Amino acid sequence: MTSENDSSTALDAALRFDAVDLVGRTGSHRHVERTVPAPAREAGGLAMQVAEGEEIAVEAELESVVEGIYAHGTVAALLTGECSRCLDPVEQDVRARLDELFMYPEKVRADEEEDTVLLEDDQVNLGPLVRDALAMEAEERPLCREDCPGLCAQCGFRLEDDPEHHHDVIDDRFAALKGLFDDDAADSSTEGKA
Repeated sequence: MTSENDSSTALDAALRFDAVDLVGRTGSHRHVERTVPAPAREAGGLAMQVAEGEEIAVEAELESVVEGIYAHGTVAALLTGECSRCLDPVEQDVRARLDELFMYPEKVRADEEEDTVLLEDDQVNLGPLVRDALAMEAEERPLCREDCPGLCAQCGFRLEDDPEHHHDVIDDRFAALKGLFDDDAADSSTEGKA
């Protein structure tokens, strides 16, 4: 079984771009494109994820600025999951924006390090950015259609197959009373005949 760290590492390695030719050359830029297979799905992760082996297409522009390397572009992928009501398979075609400044470590003050993405080893790692962009676009509670009736809460029956499906439920606390009403109904029908 693949752990979440292994999946993250695989995506990070596949979406790491060398920016040594841009470092310190303010105004220079380079276009990058890469299509990579999605790593294993994260167990207990989001309802909608890219299926293992499916394509994640990344297209970005890397620009050298005074503070670091500015990366902007798009990621496109097909997310799959289950309807949150009936558990049928659902798909979501996603095209999300990427936008991040990878700061030169020497340009960051000590009190800003926690909230800053740093340029490491003259490389831009778009992996975390791609994961975050796809997660932000993913439907939290995906539906196969807006009016999906879902499953029966009593037995799990798929309500789409029989919209008239129902259960007569009697609260156990009142089961004894139901017998009294049945007896009263039987008594009143025999009294009317007498």
